[in-house]
Amino acid sequence: MKGFIKIIIVIAVLGGAWFAWEQWKGNEPLQVDYQTEPLTRGDMMITIDATGVTEPDELVDVGAQVSGIIMEFGKDLNGKVVDYSSPVKAGQMLAEIDKLPVQLDVQKAEASKAQAQAGIARARADIQQAKAKHHQAKLDRERAEKLGPGDALSKSSYDQYIADEETARANVAVAEASLKQAEAALKKEMRNMEYTTISSPVDGVVIKRLVNIGQTVVSSMSASSLFYIATDLSKLKIWAAVNEADIGSIKKGQDVIFTVDAHSGRKFKGTVDKIRLDATMTSNVVTYIVDIDVPNPDKLLIPYLTANVQFIVQDIKNSLLASNAALRFRPDPELLTAEQKAAFEEMLPELAAPVQKGEEKKAVIWELRDNVLYPHLVTKGESNGMLTPVKGETLREGMEIVSTAQVLNRSSNSGDGPSASAGGENPFAPKMPPRRKPSTGNTSQAPGGSKGGPPPRP
Repeated sequence: MKGFIKIIIVIAVLGGAWFAWEQWKGNEPLQVDYQTEPLTRGDMMITIDATGVTEPDELVDVGAQVSGIIMEFGKDLNGKVVDYSSPVKAGQMLAEIDKLPVQLDVQKAEASKAQAQAGIARARADIQQAKAKHHQAKLDRERAEKLGPGDALSKSSYDQYIADEETARANVAVAEASLKQAEAALKKEMRNMEYTTISSPVDGVVIKRLVNIGQTVVSSMSASSLFYIATDLSKLKIWAAVNEADIGSIKKGQDVIFTVDAHSGRKFKGTVDKIRLDATMTSNVVTYIVDIDVPNPDKLLIPYLTANVQFIVQDIKNSLLASNAALRFRPDPELLTAEQKAAFEEMLPELAAPVQKGEEKKAVIWELRDNVLYPHLVTKGESNGMLTPVKGETLREGMEIVSTAQVLNRSSNSGDGPSASAGGENPFAPKMPPRRKPSTGNTSQAPGGSKGGPPPRP
C-alpha cells in the first residue's frame, strides 16, 4: 500500500512539474529569426535569353557548271594555294577543271558550223542554177506563145523549172537554220570552255573548300558546290531561335548583347534585323529564327560560333531593387502589432484591385525596424527572375526588408508549423487566437545574410 502511495505521489509531482513548464513556456515571448536584406538602388536589365549561331553576313556558293576532274587550284591574294580562309578578289581563278573533253566538244561544234556553212553555199548555188533555168524557161515560153502551137516548151517543163527554184530557196532556209544551230552549239561549248576555269564572283574570304585535286565534279540539274566565300567578315549575322512565348517582345532595331565561349568574359553587341516568319516545331515547341546584325570591325568573331543571346526588353537605370522573395513574404499575424495589422488591412483594397492595361502591379514589402514589422505599399515593374524594381513614397534606400522569418520557439500544440512566413496567402484569415506576444528584442539579420539571435530568456 505504501508503495502504491509513493507511485501516486511521484506521478503528481511530475504532472505538476509538467503543468508548471507548460504555463511558463506559454508565457514565453516568441523568438523569431528574420532574414533581411537592404533595399538597394541600381541598374537592371529585363532580357529574353536565346541561343544562336554566328553566320557570314553574305555567303556565296561557288559551283561548277561543267563536269570533269579538278586539275589545279589557283593562288589567293597572299600567293598561296586557294584553301580555307584564303582571301580572294572577284575574277580570281579558284580552280580549273580538265579542259580536254570540252575542247573536243568545241571542235565538234566548229565542224558542225563549217558543215552548215557549206550547206548554205550549196543551197545558194542551187538557187542560182534554178533561177537561170527558170529564166530560160520563161523566155522559151514567150517565144512559143508568139510562134503558136509547137514543141518549143511544154507546160509541164515550165512548171518543173519553177518548182526547182522554190525547192532551192527552201534548201537555203534549211541550211541557214542549220548554221544558226551550229553557231549556237559552238557558243555553248565555248562558254563551257570558260566554265572549266572556276573564278571568284566576289571579293571575300574562302570559308570552305569542298573539293581536292583529282576529284571528279559532276554537274547535273544544279551546279556542284566547290567553294563557300564570305564577302565581308567585318559584318556578321546571328541566327537565334526564340520561343513563341517570347517572340512578341522582339522588335526590329532592338538592342542585343551576347557572349561566345571562344571569348569568355567579353560581351558583344548587336541589333535585331528581322524576324523570319517560317516557324519550326520541335517536340511541340514552336520557335522563330531572329536575324541579328553584328558589327565585327576587328574580325574577332568568326562564323559558326555558338552565341548566348540576350534581347534587351527593358533597361532600368537607378531604381530601387527588391528581391522577389521579399515581395512574396507575408508575416504571421502573431508577429504584428494591432497598429501594423490595421495599416496592412488599409492596403488590401489596392492589392486586390484589378490591374488595367498599362498600369503597374501593387505589392507590399515589410521593413524590419527595431524588431517591428512595417508594411510599405509599392508599385513593381518587370522582374528579371531575381530582382524587381519598386517605387513607393515611403521607401528609403538601405532600409532593411524581410525576405523570410521563422519562429524558433513556437509551441508544438499551437497547431502551426515552425515557419512564420507565408507565400502570398492572406495572413488575416481566421485563426486561433495567439498565445504569446512577440518579443521586443532585435533579431534582424544584417545585410549579407548574417542572422540576429533571439533575445535572452528572462
